[in-house]
Amino acid sequence: MLPSYTGRAKVAKEPGQEPKGVKLCASDNVPVREHERFIPTQNGLILDFGQNIAGYVEFTVKGQPGQGFTLRMGEVVKDGHVDLSGIQEQEPIGGWKQAAMLKKLLTGKTPRETVGTPLQEIRFTCSGGTDHYKTSFSVFGFRYAEIIGDIDIDPSAITAIAVYSDMEQTGRFHCSDERVNRLLENTLWSMKGNFLDIPTDCPTRERLGWIGDAQVFFDTGAYLCDTAAFFRKWLRDLEDGQYKNGLLSAVVPYEGVEMMYKSTGSSAGWADAVYLIPWRYYLRYGDRETLKSCWPMIRKFAEYLLKNIEKDGHYEKGVHLGEWLEPEEFRDKVYGARAKHTEECTAYLYYAMDTMAKIAELLEPDYAARLRQAAKKAKKIYPKYADLDTDRQAKLVRPLALGLLDGETKKNAQARLKKAVENYNYRVGTGFLSTPFLLPVLTEAGETDTAYRMLLNTEKPGWLAEVLDGATTIWENWEGNLSQNHYSPGAVCQWLFDTCAGIRITGERSFRILPAPGPGLDHASAEYLSPYGPVSSAWKRTENGILYTITIPANCTAEIRIGGRAETVTAEVYEYDEQY
Repeated sequence: MLPSYTGRAKVAKEPGQEPKGVKLCASDNVPVREHERFIPTQNGLILDFGQNIAGYVEFTVKGQPGQGFTLRMGEVVKDGHVDLSGIQEQEPIGGWKQAAMLKKLLTGKTPRETVGTPLQEIRFTCSGGTDHYKTSFSVFGFRYAEIIGDIDIDPSAITAIAVYSDMEQTGRFHCSDERVNRLLENTLWSMKGNFLDIPTDCPTRERLGWIGDAQVFFDTGAYLCDTAAFFRKWLRDLEDGQYKNGLLSAVVPYEGVEMMYKSTGSSAGWADAVYLIPWRYYLRYGDRETLKSCWPMIRKFAEYLLKNIEKDGHYEKGVHLGEWLEPEEFRDKVYGARAKHTEECTAYLYYAMDTMAKIAELLEPDYAARLRQAAKKAKKIYPKYADLDTDRQAKLVRPLALGLLDGETKKNAQARLKKAVENYNYRVGTGFLSTPFLLPVLTEAGETDTAYRMLLNTEKPGWLAEVLDGATTIWENWEGNLSQNHYSPGAVCQWLFDTCAGIRITGERSFRILPAPGPGLDHASAEYLSPYGPVSSAWKRTENGILYTITIPANCTAEIRIGGRAETVTAEVYEYDEQY
């Protein structure tokens, strides 16, 4: 089990006095460091570093005294120029005031005098000698740099430097389709670009610790890198950012625009980071002490929900973002404070109460029954607000993923989801909350072939469509006209590790290996440096079947399931030849 730290030291009290505060301590998070370096190619005034990153540049230049030029950094080139339109917002000159922000929230309108932000520009004036420059106190999100000004710069004298938290890579996946391999690389690069001491949404427009992004991506990120120290520190940020009523801001740490982000902190799927990240952290790393340290925060959130459940058991209090960023044709037409998302809210109410009850059974058993009762009531009322006969994939994925359906109702919803996927030509129709669940839900329904067909589909909207468009990170939305570097839709890569390759942690020094080969791939393999040692699983098609090779680390056991047979094994390398 990994060590746990509180990160706070109480000020020593004088005799007869209570502590008056806390003393600042060094963070036990991994440090932020410079990593990969890129030299650009040049096309006219555009420098292309070949990889979208979060970081900065350094360069050496010699110009005339007082000669100036600008480097404009961005993720997209359009009509021969770096285009920032997908990441810029219009902000009042002089910054946001409360009245202007309120007007923006209520009407969507901004004051007349505005400026686009962020600029992502370096404005440099030459000394007349040889100048060396390196950015300080700023990080940009960019692949390209546009040279604005009449100056001759040698591209080889300019370097882009990727900057991110110094996490050890723990997961690797490879398969016979290089497009899927690139998807995994894109996801890893989006993680690098947004795991910069805190988990941010993008390294350009906002650079904020959106709690919803972190919770949907947690398990994917934990396969890819050792995130134990990173999230242990950020869980303390969550605790510090919790309001008295039990809610959080939608972004943590505090960002300075409390009116906007406090109002969306109640949003279903975002607020749930309070219990989902500690619970998933515990399941991944076996760290009971960290889970225990988060229990007061989780319990406080549970009390908020319990106080605001409607009499019939459903829930909708607060401002909710809903599914968020489905393909445009499926999106809700009303959003913000005017929108009602009773289905999403009630589904996550059940999920919250059910999950928090599991935590309570470990830490405060007497409290679990109260949560179980609320979960039962939410599950009973949920069908009143659900639409289980729809082509809107998220409305079917969510109740299946969160455990709200049983028996024939569940089977019917699974069949309807398959039909919805077929009707949409196997393209992705889910948004922010349900995309991570899409392929797992199909696999559980016995539709593994359908899941593979969706993964490998190259039409928009879909993961590989981005790859074919030249993406080197994960897009914020399926249309690709906003940020090019949002890791959350890359949460599909969890399925590559825990289903395609079939590697799952089931307890301390315990695994389940259940690979699920599917059409379109000839071979696939994954390696994961777990807290208990390196585990790997690979399969490849042969002339007569499929050959599996599985490695279990020392002092561990695993349940291996291949072709309907199961056995429990200890540390060793195993081969299974499944014949057709």
